[in-house]
Amino acid sequence: MINHYHILGIDQNANIDEIRKAYKKLALKYHPDKNSGNKVSEEKFKLVNEAYQVLSDAAKRNRHDIELNYSKRKSEIFQTQNNPTRNEKSVYNRYGKYDWRNAPRYTKAPTYRIDKHYYRNIIISFFAMLLLAALALGINNYHNYLKEQEKIAIEKQYSQALQAAQNLYDAKKYQEALTSIEELVRKYPIEYRFFEKKESFIENLNDKAIKEYNRQQFSSALSTFTILSDYQKPVRLSNWQLMADCYSQLQDYKNAARMYEMILERDHENLQLMLKVAGIYRELGNSKKALDYYNEARYTFKKFQEAAYGAAYEFVIDPAELPEEYFHMFLTRAELLVGQGSFAQAIKDYNWAIFIQPNNAELYYLRAKSKFALGQDERCCNAIFRALESGFAKEEIKIKVNCPFL
Repeated sequence: MINHYHILGIDQNANIDEIRKAYKKLALKYHPDKNSGNKVSEEKFKLVNEAYQVLSDAAKRNRHDIELNYSKRKSEIFQTQNNPTRNEKSVYNRYGKYDWRNAPRYTKAPTYRIDKHYYRNIIISFFAMLLLAALALGINNYHNYLKEQEKIAIEKQYSQALQAAQNLYDAKKYQEALTSIEELVRKYPIEYRFFEKKESFIENLNDKAIKEYNRQQFSSALSTFTILSDYQKPVRLSNWQLMADCYSQLQDYKNAARMYEMILERDHENLQLMLKVAGIYRELGNSKKALDYYNEARYTFKKFQEAAYGAAYEFVIDPAELPEEYFHMFLTRAELLVGQGSFAQAIKDYNWAIFIQPNNAELYYLRAKSKFALGQDERCCNAIFRALESGFAKEEIKIKVNCPFL
């Protein structure tokens, strides 16, 4: 009995997804279009197709399992009956002996007589068999002809469908073209040409969108990327990045932030992207959201530095090697913290900003303002003194604090 599970190379307990995956793999491997003229591949393709038709239908699969189990059980019983047990020394122990003394005894052998119609029956049988063979051959040829015509009709239908999708794409109706080709892929899952055409459309559209972006045609590029996002599964991370940049260039900062956040869900340790999103939310006036991303960026910065230099990274790193964006991260976060009254946290960020740019006199003055807000007059005076030493103008000091040098 044919075991359809062995044909697809799967276990008898395989689920429908495993069956479909194995079928697609073998159908593509033995497809007649890929193995033209190969009779072995054609027969294997038929067996694979038959196996899938049986196993994908719950009722047919259940009946097949019952027949398969019955066949296995029958084989086991047959082997048991035909294998003598250890107690059996010969076949006589199983079937017994025949007493030849009871056999009939002939005194004269029977005479063989030739049938008068023997040769006539032989000739009639021969021509009857010949006629049946010719009839069977004719039926088989007619069946093959019908199959060939059906194959030609299907091929014509596929070609027309592919050409229709190509015409839509050439007419720049990209969404309609991709929708039609995707419908064909769902309808005919084993036809590899539809998969190839879909991938071709997606790659061409992707190249078109990138070229439009490079030519700074951001609105057109964004439209193309939006179409791609509906059919490219999964959407490439680089495409999301370019879409976000297009929104940003078109000053649609809300959608730009949304796209950058989608990227961060997959690239959650991208510190530069965190700072970009934080800056966008600050421009949109959403200080709370901006501060959340600056907090996340500061935590990520600490994580990276500890991984590179250890827990005492503050005493090891060279401020000259830190990028300019880290300075702006600490400075901007400090300003947002001051805005919500978190002066102690703001002072820590001002300290980092001063560590990166120690000659920036304004930073000392900003730190002095936070210390004054906390009632730390002496430390405030020290910070003002450092600001004056670094070149900060005395007349620019607006803090009303009693310092001996003011």
